[in-house]
Order: sequence, then structure tokens, then C-alpha cells
Amino acid sequence: MKKIAMIGLLLPLLGVWGWAQRVDSHPQMIVYNGKVVTMDDASFESRVGTIAEAMAIWNGRVLATGSSTEIRKLAGPQTKVIDLKGRTVFPGLILTHDHPTDWAFQRPDGMTHVFPNDDVIIHRWMPNVPPKQQLALFEPMLLEAVSKAKPGQWILISFNWGLNYEWSIEQEPLFRASITKDYLDRLAPNNPVKIKAGAVFSTVNQKAIDELRLVHPTLDVMSESPDFAQPIEIWSKSGYGLNRPFEPDAMFKGKLPLLAQVLKAEMSLYPVYGVSAIASSVYAYNNLQALSYLDKRGEMPIRFAWGYPGPDWSTQALRYLSGMVGHGTDQLWLIGAFPAIGGGCMSIPPRAAQEGQVGGANLVACNLNPGSHERERLEQVIRNGMRIATLHTGGDRDIDNLMDAIQKASKEAGMSLEDIRSKRHTFDHGGGAPRPDQIPIMKNLGMMSSENNYLLWKQDGFQSGMMSTSYMANNYGTEYAAWVNPRNSMTKAGVPSSFEIDRPLHHKLWFFITKGMNREDEFGKVYGASERTDRIIQLKALTRWGAYYMLRENQMGSLEPGKFADFIVLDRDYLTVPEPEIANTKVLMTVVGGKVIHLPTSFAQEIGMQPVGATTWHDKLPEGWVKPGAGL
Repeated sequence: MKKIAMIGLLLPLLGVWGWAQRVDSHPQMIVYNGKVVTMDDASFESRVGTIAEAMAIWNGRVLATGSSTEIRKLAGPQTKVIDLKGRTVFPGLILTHDHPTDWAFQRPDGMTHVFPNDDVIIHRWMPNVPPKQQLALFEPMLLEAVSKAKPGQWILISFNWGLNYEWSIEQEPLFRASITKDYLDRLAPNNPVKIKAGAVFSTVNQKAIDELRLVHPTLDVMSESPDFAQPIEIWSKSGYGLNRPFEPDAMFKGKLPLLAQVLKAEMSLYPVYGVSAIASSVYAYNNLQALSYLDKRGEMPIRFAWGYPGPDWSTQALRYLSGMVGHGTDQLWLIGAFPAIGGGCMSIPPRAAQEGQVGGANLVACNLNPGSHERERLEQVIRNGMRIATLHTGGDRDIDNLMDAIQKASKEAGMSLEDIRSKRHTFDHGGGAPRPDQIPIMKNLGMMSSENNYLLWKQDGFQSGMMSTSYMANNYGTEYAAWVNPRNSMTKAGVPSSFEIDRPLHHKLWFFITKGMNREDEFGKVYGASERTDRIIQLKALTRWGAYYMLRENQMGSLEPGKFADFIVLDRDYLTVPEPEIANTKVLMTVVGGKVIHLPTSFAQEIGMQPVGATTWHDKLPEGWVKPGAGL
């Protein structure tokens, strides 16, 4: 810590004090008397690298790290100097598969913050009660909304899977059987209605479909979406599906600034728990327009690396897009395409078949088999130079198919092995893959994966394609639970694995870190103990390897001179506290690009600043929902 780290060109030429005399301005911020964990160790070992006492921020980037005495010499009259009083600083956390454009309409925080009344959109949110009680509340809730709605006004109602997703498995089939399009048409014949099931699935009525047709006359935005798995004629009759374009493209048609504010509010929740960057498909064109609207105005609260979701998969469109991968702004950039969904199919038979009982070779079909529409689209994307990223996947057989497609289509395009490796193709979730023999192939192809720690804890309503350790053990065999999120094996092989939870449960983010360490499910049973890792490997997944996934490892993921000043201040020392205490970690401050994005009242008063971020909102949330950062 005695040796100061400074921007490379300046360090050999100038002493610390001399530099401060010669540049145009002093650092905007200095934090000192702390434990600044830089994460500058690039290995796959359990090492964090340099730990400094202090850090200086200039022009949105890390200027220097070093001892408190050295760094404080850089301060000028306008520098904000913060005494950390021994607290720990980490790089901002990175989630490499998340859905803020879904969660914005699934939980009430953002919508309630932007629309405190029913003037624009009528929105209602189920309380946190068992599914049958929610279902009993539904019809009166919708009829009340219809009675207040103006003709043609949108109505949005969201069911509640619970703060721990405790209702998800029971509620998903109950919702699908009960909340039908015909039912909604009967109750709300004059208003477009979307009813969310509790996560990403929903049912829409005919008025809503009519509104979407005004924007997308052929409905190709649905039929050519990678997550659309049924003929358009069947969907048009049922109204049930992921239905992602409805809010951004139809509900907010002509209301781009309002959509932007809803997405901004949703993204403002992430820094409360330490997240400074996410990767996700944008799922609808108007979502990207809204993000761009925020970016141009300097209003993006976090960084957003986006994946292209279609619907144009033509050769020329893909060729143009391939030249844009890795490009954009500091806040918003393209990282690849999401052309298909890997199914939950496994290379092993289900337990019933193993025991000689009636049962097929798979509980779930593959989506990426040769000759399938999804496989053809996947190969088209690869052949035309795009990177595969933000790709939902499930079982190991479709990962075989994915890797075969990468090799086949790349060869057809004349790519060398180094060309393939330079793409950094990825797949997400880790719910049943990679299996042990797939990891060396991933390494040879230069691939990585985003691994879902939520699946180490419990199974939910997505069981068909996102298998948890307990689901894998119960349906295929306990020995195969290690195939779910095998982070330890990938780390030992030198294959990066980033971090996701893929659920709107960010209030439990630090808890999910511990799941990667102990692999205990919700009942305390350990599955796949050989794939446990320590806290530092989990932290690398959330920082360095997340930045690598996002193609920005030279800009983020560690606190090194010249990189983005994305960092968080914690209320405890993550590196030394007992493992159970990690789950209770609170983030006292989140800084993105040198700008304070999250600062609760408690810490703000201590350091003499004004509180900032979602914890300062005074919105009254519906019953059964928790205020962001409760307890800070």
C-alpha cells in the first residue's frame, strides 16, 4: 500500500505532488482510511490482488490507489474527501443476465414512483398472499380498475410470487388455467389489459393484441422472437406467453420519455445492493430507444450491455450488427445476439427411466437440434459474424448443440480457431450445464458462461428449462446436481464464469453469493459439494469475469488506474466476516463513473452529503412489497 498506483503515462514522469500541481484539476473524490480491494489479480486463483488504503477519482475514472497519506496529497479545494473509517471498498458488482425491462412491470417500485396515480396507466399489484387468495382477489381488482379506466386506457396487474418466490410453483399453473384471454375479454372489453403471472409470463386480452398490431402489423416481433415457442395462431387465441413487447411498444406507444423514466427507476434499484452494470437482451425496440434516451441525457443510473433479440435475422442486418459488437457508449453498448433458447434437455435419462419405470429419454425437448428453426437461426447469426450472448439455456444436450453450431457455422464462414475464440461466445444460466467433458471444449473455443446462483437455492415455476440442484437431484440423480452451476470446475479449468440470479430478488443478492459458497438449498441440504467455491471466486465472478462477459475488461471489473470509477462501500469486511454474515451485507454507497448513485441517509449524514437514490423515495408501495434497501 505504500507504493501509489497511478495512470501509467504519468507515473514515470511525475511525483504525486508534482502531478497535482500540473494537471487542470484535482480529483473530484478521494476515499481514504479504508480497505480498497482492487481485484487487480487476473488469475483463476483465490486472490484479490492489491488492497490499498485509499483511492482518488478523476473524470469518472480511477486516478490512483495507494496509502491514505499519498492519495490525500492529491486533494484540491473542491475535492470531496471521504473518511471510510476502515470500511471495505469493492468494484461495482456486475450481473450478466438480468431483466430490468421485465422487472419494471413485474414489481411496483418503478411504476409507482413514476405513476403515483391512475392518470396514465392503471396499475395494480397483488399482495404477498398464497396463490388461491390472489386468484380470489383478481376479478374484483380488475373490475375496479375497469370502472376507473377511460376508454382505451391500459390496465396492468401483476400477481406476486412472494419475496422469496415461495408461491411460484403453485401459482404458475393456477394462473395459466384461470387467467385466460377469453376471461379478460369478458371482464374488460373496452380496455387493453396485460396480467402478469408473477414473473415474465403473462396473459393479454384482444384489445391489447389490437394495440400491438398498430405498432407491429404482422406481429413478427412475436413470431420471430427467440423466446416465442408456439404458432402465432395459437398464441393469438390464448394470449398467454412472454409477451415482452406489449409494455414498451404498445402500452408506452408515443410515451418514450415516460417509458425511459420507468426503466430509470427500475435500474435505480440495482445500486442499492451494489450493482453497477448488467447485461440483458432489450427484448423490444422501444426499450432500446428508452435506454438511448436516458443515455443521451446522462441519466443512466447503471451500465447496460445489451443483446440483440431480433426480429430481423437477415444476412445483411446481422452483418451490420456484427460490426457493432462491443461498440456503443460508456453506459450502453452491444455485446451480441440472442437468437434462440436452449431447451432443458439432458444427455442422461430421467430417474424413472433409469429405474426401469415408464419414462422417456428426456423430460424436456431440445430446441437446438440440427434442422430445427432455432438451430438454423443460431447458425445464421454465427455465420454472419455475430457473437452469441445473453442466451437463455437449460440442459447439457442443447449446449452440445450450441457448441456444434458454433464450430459448423464458423467453419462455413471461413473462420479460424482464433477467430472463434475472439468472439467469446457465451451461454447463460447453468441449469444443467456444462457437464464435465464440455468444459475443455468451452475452453478450446474461447467460450464462457453466466452461472445462476439462484438455482443452487430452490426450484421455481421455471422448472422445465431452468433446473435447480434439487430438481436435478430429484429427477435425474443426486450425482448430477454438480452439473448445475459448476463454477469450481470451470475455474480450475481456466474458463471464466460470471454471475446472475435472473430473478427480481436483488434484495437477496448477498445471500445468493453465499449459495455459491455452501450450495445449500432452501432446506439446508447440500447438492454438488464439489462445486463449492470460496468467497473470492464468487467475487471474481461478480467483477472481473462479469466485465469479461461484457467485453469491457479493460474498462471495468477492477479498481485500477484508468478504469471506470465504479465502486461500492460496504458495512462490513466481506473478506473476513463469518460466512453466514455475508448474507446480511449492506451497501452504504454505490458510485458509477465517479457519480454517487446510491447513498442512504445513514451514511450520507456521516460523510456530510445528501442522500441519493432509491432509498430516498417516499412512495407508498402496495401491501406485501418491501421498500428498496429496507434497513439501511
